[in-house]
Amino acid sequence: MHLRLLITIAIATALTATLASARAQTGPDSEESLPPSWNQGIVARPGAVQSANNANNSAAALGKPGKANPVPGSIVVNVNARVVFYGAVQGSSLDQTAGVGTANAGAAKLNPYTTLGFMRLYLGMDGMMTNGMRYGAAVEVRQNYGPATGSAANNQSSASTTGSTLYVRRAFAYLAGDQWGIVRLGQADSPLGIFDNGITTFQNFDDGAWNGDVQGAIPGNAQVTFPFLSLAGADYGSSKIVYLTPQFGGLDFGFSWAPNNAALQDGNCAFANSGCYNLSSSAVGSDATRLTNMYVVAARYQQVFGAVGVYGMAAYYGSGSVSYTGPTPASGFDNRFNGLSVGDAGLAISYAGITVGGHITAGSTNGQGALQPAGGVHAIAWLAGIQYTNGPLVIGNSFYNYQSQGSPALVGLTQRNENAYAAGLTWTIAPGLAIWASYVYGTRHQGGFNFQTGAQGVAFNNVQSQAFGVGPVVRW
Repeated sequence: MHLRLLITIAIATALTATLASARAQTGPDSEESLPPSWNQGIVARPGAVQSANNANNSAAALGKPGKANPVPGSIVVNVNARVVFYGAVQGSSLDQTAGVGTANAGAAKLNPYTTLGFMRLYLGMDGMMTNGMRYGAAVEVRQNYGPATGSAANNQSSASTTGSTLYVRRAFAYLAGDQWGIVRLGQADSPLGIFDNGITTFQNFDDGAWNGDVQGAIPGNAQVTFPFLSLAGADYGSSKIVYLTPQFGGLDFGFSWAPNNAALQDGNCAFANSGCYNLSSSAVGSDATRLTNMYVVAARYQQVFGAVGVYGMAAYYGSGSVSYTGPTPASGFDNRFNGLSVGDAGLAISYAGITVGGHITAGSTNGQGALQPAGGVHAIAWLAGIQYTNGPLVIGNSFYNYQSQGSPALVGLTQRNENAYAAGLTWTIAPGLAIWASYVYGTRHQGGFNFQTGAQGVAFNNVQSQAFGVGPVVRW
């Protein structure tokens, strides 16, 4: 592990411990003993700003979402948003590409500094029938990004903004009853994402750590994989049916099923062919990377014992895969992939504003929730983190290691190893206004794989990257 990474971990851990010592003198109340979570709109301590997942649609019982709840025979409509800006600096092994020949063809170099940001819209409705049954819907709209200003892709002066379009990230309806549970239908999180809440994967001390946004300043091939499905598009981006039970003594259960990994669809095929979202078999190799019939079974436990909060979850997810019916290549990978078969669990313990814990996921998978190439090694990832909360301030850090097959072309030859560290804070300075600061550092290794070209090769088998960003987030 590099010296600067060790120094960063030591500083962040010492700062967390110092703040925790000051906080411990005041003593917690029972609510503060539960881990805070507001990233991506999934909240353990509800706020007035609603998002796609909120206290009314993530559990069977009517929550306390920090806003008016519906009464029998009424509805409550929510229109909320988030605007984020980061000033960021970064450095990686892939910041410079050497030129070829006397003309230096292909040479390029990145500036170490940039700005990042996004906007998101959260639209929702919560209703209650006269018999007390609840219902509603939620939509999360995000921002696409057009080509860089002045690039060859632009054909008009405003292309950099007119290419910045909107798209739907989450969209689901729900029915709920205190006695029988909640059903969610549409493009949204499975019970794994709902039950983890980003708490045991430590995504809540800034805007998501390595599942956040500051790493967007880093070249994509130098970014480490975030292997956990919690709050990841690989989980909530597919259309599915979700059922969550009522809570029994702090324990509840969930189940979900998705026919494939496509989002909400209205048909995309003239006839059975490559690229159809609901394929079951194909002679095209790229189609074989897609899953079918993904299911998740999960359990969550949350309870406060005096001043100690306990939050734990466990899940299993599995799937089939699109069958490859094409010819077997003469050499190399034969385009066959195994269905998902993965165990996932996390635990967080909170006391006096300090939350410590970790998460583990292991099984037949590759990348982030992708299928494992046949003959490839099983994946395993573990994460440890510590977080401290004192009123408007949340500060934390986490580290994880991920071992997976990586490139399917190297099955039986090499496998991928990735390490990732993140530190950050969220400081709420006024209603609806906070400051985020994020630091991430990561390394990637796979023998025989060139991370610059994304293909086999003897160069760039090891890459590293780091980024730091700071900026405001405004929510309403």
